[in-house]
Amino acid sequence: MVKHVLSLATLALSTAALTAAAPGAVQTSKTTFSFAQWVEDLIANPDTALTVDEAIAAAHAADVIGSAGGLQARAPYCDQPWESANARDAAACVDNLAAKGKNGQNCVVDRSSVQFCRIGNAQIVGSKVGGTQSANCNDIARTAGLIFDSCWRADDTVKGSEYCVSNRGIQVNIAKA
Repeated sequence: MVKHVLSLATLALSTAALTAAAPGAVQTSKTTFSFAQWVEDLIANPDTALTVDEAIAAAHAADVIGSAGGLQARAPYCDQPWESANARDAAACVDNLAAKGKNGQNCVVDRSSVQFCRIGNAQIVGSKVGGTQSANCNDIARTAGLIFDSCWRADDTVKGSEYCVSNRGIQVNIAKA
């Protein structure tokens, strides 16, 4: 709760400063949110980052469903043949992987596919072609954040895949478990 008060106070001060600097500027109440940025916040300082429920609520408030949270050279693949996972469960997996990466843990794909995390009905799976592939679990979480930004659905589910941000030999997949 304290984080929200500080965040809202910071936002109010920033808005007031911008309005004072630009008379006649139009104010909007729309907030911004990105799962990819949330992952960066989790990695940088998990004690002050939004919780899973707070992140989902912030995303709803910002109306980011399927909005592809920013320009990318290539967006994640959202139209996969597998079933969608519950967004809160998938976000909890992202949080779990960010914590593992913060502790220096690597996510290793030593067979065709490996389940990195399963919480509730969601799973984050790594798949590969060829030899063993490895990336810090932070980068798997970062990639999952990009999938969320593009592939989150209005029914609070998510599914999709993208190549790992640091090792294109790993495909990161969010799906129903």
